[in-house]
Order: sequence, then structure tokens, then C-alpha cells
Amino acid sequence: MRRKRKIKRIALVVILSVILAVILVPLLWCVSLSFDRRALNALPEFSLIPHEPTLFNYEVAFKTIPLIRYYLNTIFITAAHTLIAVFFSLTCGYAFAKGKFAGKKFWFIFMLAVMMIPFESRMIPLYLQYKQWGLLDTYAPLLMGAGAYVYGIFFARQNIEGIPDSLRESAYIDGAGEWKIFFSIIIPLSKPLIATLSILQILSNWNSYLWPLVVIQSQEKQLISVGVSLFNAQQNEIYYGPRMAVAVISAIPLTIMFLLLQKHIVQSIAVSGIKQ
Repeated sequence: MRRKRKIKRIALVVILSVILAVILVPLLWCVSLSFDRRALNALPEFSLIPHEPTLFNYEVAFKTIPLIRYYLNTIFITAAHTLIAVFFSLTCGYAFAKGKFAGKKFWFIFMLAVMMIPFESRMIPLYLQYKQWGLLDTYAPLLMGAGAYVYGIFFARQNIEGIPDSLRESAYIDGAGEWKIFFSIIIPLSKPLIATLSILQILSNWNSYLWPLVVIQSQEKQLISVGVSLFNAQQNEIYYGPRMAVAVISAIPLTIMFLLLQKHIVQSIAVSGIKQ
């Protein structure tokens, strides 16, 4: 039995190592090309070590497009959208979990029905609506929908329902109102929920592409995901090195975030069932 277990474990390690190599080798080659001067107008032979190490490709990338501006725009949108979405998810989830109001069940089911409508089918009406309001080429279309994070509301409601009503009743007896209960009881007991929703929102917003591409026309207001795409689209030459440099730069923040918060990210995926 021990020998069979050992063989199975070795086979599993070999299989996982092969899968890891298939995933990592292209990424490492991308990093290598970004530091290789020969990768400007031609694709060098495969090597995980740059043939002619240089920062020239990164200089080209920073001079061609305003990468720092894209970074700042994306950080602002990601932080603001995450803050708004998580806050309203908790407040609405608390209302649906513990509140008593007319049509509570109907509105909850109606809200869940919205989740079944693909964003692409709503994109044109939303675009026309924001155009009529004169809000195109602003960050309003990217932030105004943050409060309607339907999955977050559903997830918050399911978690907050598990908080004992006795805690709320004790707070009522002490004279606390709903907002006092929300901030002093619900928020402290929902830290894992807040971490999960925040991580999912950060990943989603940093990688957001279609909607920013549609509603933002000014280059200086664009996000990093769209900026990278525009850089690749406007180049007439091959420019493998600068393209790889831009790709590496755009992936750095999420890579650092994953290395620092990988435990929480894995937990959020396991708890929520959503892989961004």
C-alpha cells in the first residue's frame, strides 16, 4: 500500500510539474523578450535568458504610451469601484437578510434575475443612456453601476443571515439604531466577506476591458488594460520587445497582489465559486 501511495504521489508531482512548466515557460519567455534588445524587430530564438540584456524595450514602452497615467487611472477606478461595490453590497445584503419591508422576497428574486442577463445585451442601452446624459468620456459610467453589484449583495445576504439575531436584539435594548448595529456588529463580523468581495472586485476591475473601451475616448483617461491593447493595435512594426515590456508592466500589480494575498485569493475563489 505504501509503495502504491508513493508511486501515485510521484506521478502526481510529475504531472503537476509538467502543467506548471507549460504555464510558466511562456511567461518567463515573455519576461526574457522584454529585456532583450534583439527582440525589437525580430523574434530571437527561444531562450529564458536575454541574448542582449537591456532596458531599451521598457524605455520605448514608457515613451510610446503614458503608462504611468494608465496606472494611476486604473488604481483610482479600481479603488473607488471596489469601495462603492463592497459598501452597498453589505448594506443591501444586511437589509435583505435582517430587514422587514414590503416586497422583500419579490425584490430579491427580481435582483437575482438581473444576474441572468449578460452585460453585452445591456451594453448598447447603457451606452445610449450615458450618451444622453452627457457622461461619455468620464469615469461616471465606470463607477455609477458599482452600487448594483448583484452577486455581492446575494453573497452578503447569505453570510449576514448567519449572524445571530440575539446580537441585534441586545444592541436594540442598549438603544442602538440600524446604522450603529451595522457598523459596530455587522461590519466587524463580516471581515472574511469583505476580503472576498474586495479581492473579486479588484481582479475584475483591473482586468476590465470592454466597457472602458466603449465609454472612454480620451487616451489620457484610459485604463491599463485598454492602454496595452491600444499600444499593440497602433504599432505598424512587430516590436516584440516593447510589446512584452508593456505586458510585463501591466501584470506587475496583480502579480504582487497575488504573492501577498494568495491565501485569501484561494479562499475567496473556494468560498464564492468565482474564478476571475
